[in-house]
Amino acid sequence: MLTFAHPLRRSNVKSIKMLELESLQSSAARWRAGHINDACYAALYFLQWQAASHGKRFASRRDRRDPRPDPGIWLDDFPAWPAQQIQDYLLGYVQRYQFLGVINNVPAALAAWLQGEWPLTLCERIPRSAEVLDMQVAGTRPVTVLSAWPRMLAPVLGKPNAFAFMVHDLEHAWKFFHDADMHRAQRAFFRQLAQMLAAGRFRDYLRDPLFAAKFDYLSSDMNTHTLHAAQFLRAILVEFHLRRAGLAAPDSLSDAARADIADVIAALFGTDWLEEVERRMIPR
Repeated sequence: MLTFAHPLRRSNVKSIKMLELESLQSSAARWRAGHINDACYAALYFLQWQAASHGKRFASRRDRRDPRPDPGIWLDDFPAWPAQQIQDYLLGYVQRYQFLGVINNVPAALAAWLQGEWPLTLCERIPRSAEVLDMQVAGTRPVTVLSAWPRMLAPVLGKPNAFAFMVHDLEHAWKFFHDADMHRAQRAFFRQLAQMLAAGRFRDYLRDPLFAAKFDYLSSDMNTHTLHAAQFLRAILVEFHLRRAGLAAPDSLSDAARADIADVIAALFGTDWLEEVERRMIPR
């Protein structure tokens, strides 16, 4: 009996195993052989997991003029098709259908990847936080696809299985790319953060495990408006100084601690942001 934690009903475990043996591994082999590109492999992985998890309920039409979704037809083998035809075939599905239990940002991210609009990076291992930060500086986000059986059913960084973690990555891709202005602002923030990190500006802070964990979240798992990032960073800087001094309230911070926090925020966002960050500070 499988003991891995996953959200599937026991009745679905057999179908997941058959899927992995017959379909998913076939897709992985075709990808490694260069017959399909990264985006096509990710889209196939997504559809195969959805079909195995939910059966015929895995998808629904946006437009009633489209045929009802049928996993037996959708996932039929098409090894002789040209690469572009496979890409167009998968694009039609992720654009025109909704998927049970998945927010629409996820197929939207897959569609943008398939069309070459968003330069995502497919990974077969979980990248470290520092690697994700470097990717964001370069203008990409990772999408992790774990296909080894039974590893794919085991929890991945708090997510119940590999599919849930992939969906999480696609949600972050949408947050990183969907708005051009926010994308540019995020890249600028991550670039400055990486430069300050390389210069050792956070060295003392990162010796604190609690700060380090929250900094990893900020640098690799927080795709949001830069004002929210600034508020979060200020909050964890304040928490650090409170812990180190054994204090309970921010009002009791020393002038030196306040100056250091202000210096970090100003270096990242400019002096004009200091007042705005203070004014709109998110309660913690």
